[in-house]
Amino acid sequence: MQRVIEIEEGRSFNFKASAFTPIQYNTLFPDSDFWKDLTSLQEATMGGLESFTTEDYTLLMRISYTMIYQGLAPSPKQTEEQKAFLEEYPSLDYFSDTFEMFSLLGCLDEIMALWGLSSITEVDEKNPESPPPER
Repeated sequence: MQRVIEIEEGRSFNFKASAFTPIQYNTLFPDSDFWKDLTSLQEATMGGLESFTTEDYTLLMRISYTMIYQGLAPSPKQTEEQKAFLEEYPSLDYFSDTFEMFSLLGCLDEIMALWGLSSITEVDEKNPESPPPER
């Protein structure tokens, strides 16, 4: 699932969420756990922005960075666009420093909705079985 999200006026990025996102996240941030961090971020959003902490903001930045990085490629193989992204933003610090204060917070709902949509499984039944005959 992909969606272009405008973070600041004139700065939009293609965010991508897929089954590969947790793997990509753990590759980009080796000492992190995607599922734990996502759960923490979801819990933090339930409390409203008043209870949002610096740690929560860091998780939002990491998840955003990962989804934007993924959004640059049609497959898990690294593309030239992704290499250029890593050259421009070699770390989360460089990436974070390019935004106005808290501008990414305005996109939090869209980012969480994108993840929610990507985790919905829609499967068509391939061989539907007919009910057993009544006796």
